[in-house]
Amino acid sequence: MSCTTSKPKYVIGVSQCSGDIWRDKLNEELRMGTYFHDDVELRYASADDNDEKQIEQIDAFINEGINLLIVSPNQVATISPAIDRAFDSGIPVIVFDRKTSSKKFTAYIGADNENMGHEMGEYIAAQLKGKGRVLEIMGLKGSSPAIERHQGFVKALQKYPGIELVASLQGDWTEKSGRQAIEGLRKTDPQKVSNIDYVFGQNDRMAVGAYHALDGAHNPQTRFCGIDALPTKGGGMECVRDGILTASYIYPTHGDDVLQLAVNILKKKDYKKDNPLKGALVTKDNAHVLLMQNEEMERQKEDLDQLHEKVDDTLAVLNNQNVSLITLIIIVFLLIALCTYAYWAYLTKARFSQQLQESYERQRQLTTEIEEMTKAQLMFFTNVSHEFRTPLTLIADPVDHLLADNTLTDSNRHLLTMVRRNVQVLMQLINEVLDFRKVQAGKMKLQLSNFDLREAVARWLDDFEATAQKKNVRLVSKLPDEAVPVEADFSKVARIYFNLMSNALKFTPEGGTVETRLRHDGHDCTLTVEDTGIGMDESDRQHIFDRFFQSKGTSGGTGIGLSLVKAFAELHHGTATVDSRKGEGSAFTVVLPCRQAVVAGPAGGEHAASDAKAPQQLSPEGGAAITNGEASPQEGSEVTGESDAADRPTILVIDDNADVRDYLNTILSPLYNVTMAANGEAGLQEASREVPDLVVCDVMMPVMNGLEFCNRMKSETATSHIPVILLTARTLESQQTEGYEHGADSYITKPFSSRLLLARIDNLLRSRIQLKALFTTDSREQSDKAPQPASADKQQQESSEEQQLNATDKAFIDRLRTIIETHMADTGFGVEVIGTEIGLSRVQLYRKVKALTGSTPVDLIRKARLARARHLLQTTGKSISEVAYTVGFSAPSYFTKCFKEEYGMLPNEVVKA
Repeated sequence: MSCTTSKPKYVIGVSQCSGDIWRDKLNEELRMGTYFHDDVELRYASADDNDEKQIEQIDAFINEGINLLIVSPNQVATISPAIDRAFDSGIPVIVFDRKTSSKKFTAYIGADNENMGHEMGEYIAAQLKGKGRVLEIMGLKGSSPAIERHQGFVKALQKYPGIELVASLQGDWTEKSGRQAIEGLRKTDPQKVSNIDYVFGQNDRMAVGAYHALDGAHNPQTRFCGIDALPTKGGGMECVRDGILTASYIYPTHGDDVLQLAVNILKKKDYKKDNPLKGALVTKDNAHVLLMQNEEMERQKEDLDQLHEKVDDTLAVLNNQNVSLITLIIIVFLLIALCTYAYWAYLTKARFSQQLQESYERQRQLTTEIEEMTKAQLMFFTNVSHEFRTPLTLIADPVDHLLADNTLTDSNRHLLTMVRRNVQVLMQLINEVLDFRKVQAGKMKLQLSNFDLREAVARWLDDFEATAQKKNVRLVSKLPDEAVPVEADFSKVARIYFNLMSNALKFTPEGGTVETRLRHDGHDCTLTVEDTGIGMDESDRQHIFDRFFQSKGTSGGTGIGLSLVKAFAELHHGTATVDSRKGEGSAFTVVLPCRQAVVAGPAGGEHAASDAKAPQQLSPEGGAAITNGEASPQEGSEVTGESDAADRPTILVIDDNADVRDYLNTILSPLYNVTMAANGEAGLQEASREVPDLVVCDVMMPVMNGLEFCNRMKSETATSHIPVILLTARTLESQQTEGYEHGADSYITKPFSSRLLLARIDNLLRSRIQLKALFTTDSREQSDKAPQPASADKQQQESSEEQQLNATDKAFIDRLRTIIETHMADTGFGVEVIGTEIGLSRVQLYRKVKALTGSTPVDLIRKARLARARHLLQTTGKSISEVAYTVGFSAPSYFTKCFKEEYGMLPNEVVKA
């Protein structure tokens, strides 16, 4: 049955007077009936033949606000007041099996117990042919079946004067009570027990008890019969077949009819107030056939079990629903009955299978919708968090700049500090949402380090002192005297403690106390934060660590802070628990192992080892200092850039937010030449046209996003060498990895520190490869026909430098070298030829070569010619003029001048050397 249905849900309370095989069977039929009514929930209660217990259970159902009550009264009169209370409170009442003395009920459904007693009396009289001694054992005193069966039985025997009813003994429906009744009579009046011809037990179990008490197996004179005829193992039907009982009477359960009657009442459909159920006599003549019938139904029930794990008793319920009809058909014509039942069972199985399939499909659709809704909710929070980071950047960093101004008045500094504190609060909320998303996606990892937990807790506790004083809340700590060394994720343990303390201070009223306790046993550390606040009831306590849960009456908050506490604790293989009482306070306890398991590798393990480093700076107000996980540049550090604007590096800023572009221009323009674009497509055009020294680019932009821009720019020959810094609100590790996979050189998350950005730009510009040595040293010196091999040291240096290039830039350098070497002897060879063969404009070629080598293309050609010339002068007998023409100089005099400027000596001095 689906637990998430859009239909109105009805709750039906079932109050059973006792628990036995017959009632278990009826309860199972009721439960299986709910497969056809998935808007119904059943709640069971059994009184175990105890009047007071059943009254309490009925009152509990009334207090729960059930929609309908199904009750089998333990006794006629004693349970009636409780039934009256239910009826008077507007709850429909169905009385089944047993009757009540009250008239306040909606409907009755059950067998005619008086008729059953009468039928059994007629049967015994017929067997005795109107003469004999009979003994009766009655059911629970005061119950309607015991009273009515006795009345029917006595009425039947009154027509036969030759039959003596020796005694009507009192039992309680159990086999033990039947045996004790006979043994008690034997002690008080042995004469009555002798020469008994028939014992009538008002149910089969008491009749079997009498059978054993009178040693029926060795006493053929006495015969026994009962009522129920359950086809279960050891039930009345088997007892009839095996000769223990001569007869029994089927007492039907029909739980499906009971449930259908309840549904009709709840849904305002037509129904009858009195609903009798039919029974039938079972004798040795038909018991075997009925049992075979039952075995066949059990087999079919097993087939249905494969279709639904919750309906393992389906065929048994269907059997009991139709047992009276099948019994009558069997008496008329056995073969017709078997064929009819087989056909009916086939149709029922097909119909039930279809209904189960439809139920499965509805449940699957609802589950899918819930999962999609949850994912959409998390994605919404994540996207909103990302969107918050851009405006926070434009608030946080300017505020830091203003606070650095020593001329601020105290009042202005106070206001700016308040702004920065609240920015930190917003960042804490955003980080919690993103951390929660990581936990939900299973991507949260531990950054393990070793630290003293006692020292850390003491320091964290001090951070809350000012907040506690404002609320007039007393902070108390009980920490060990010695150090508590642990291996854990410092940031996450700090978040655990700060979330617990923030929660405690939030719910502790003025004048209250918050106590922090830390203890360890060498294996585990136990951290407890206990407050004297408002506490919570049991229902809230059970869900306090659930995502998005907030206690009743709570205002503010996201409902994920304590969920993260539990998630971070479990990530450390620890636990998080709470003990709370309404009005007395709460105690949150986190137990963490002192040491973590073996650290997995970086390929996706749960833990990632790291050196100990400071976590995000947290504040008692819930804020986190804005950081990107790296140290800012040191005070006084220099940033690349000359005072002459023409010689300064050019930075291209790409962001769809105009305010962010303006702010970055404000930060960068004192040190760099800045150009700007509003999206990736415009930025790509600008980069191809201007060939800047570095690009600062947002990721989420219209037209073309930052990842596609980065990928395309790195694949273009003219721009592949340009370093790219992705400046974005996307903070997940997988998103950063994606950025690097698309060619980014650095990744900074919003909100960012301007000092960090400037330091990162400076480092990237300083670390660009200078390949001038590839062309200005003698490592590529060549002979007339082929270059000579360079020394091992030079080869190693050249290889190390080339390894820092990406594949596109390596190909460019190789192509440039080949073109220069191929055309070196051509006096007309120049920049235009290189640009034509490589496919770059003169401006693009100039800026790319300058960025990669530190020299202009003209300088590279001249240096390569001079290096080849020097090699020829050293290794051949050619004259200076011949060498000059060989390497592409049009005039020996100009060659001599250039050679002197490059090497500080004349060409003839090289020859003499």
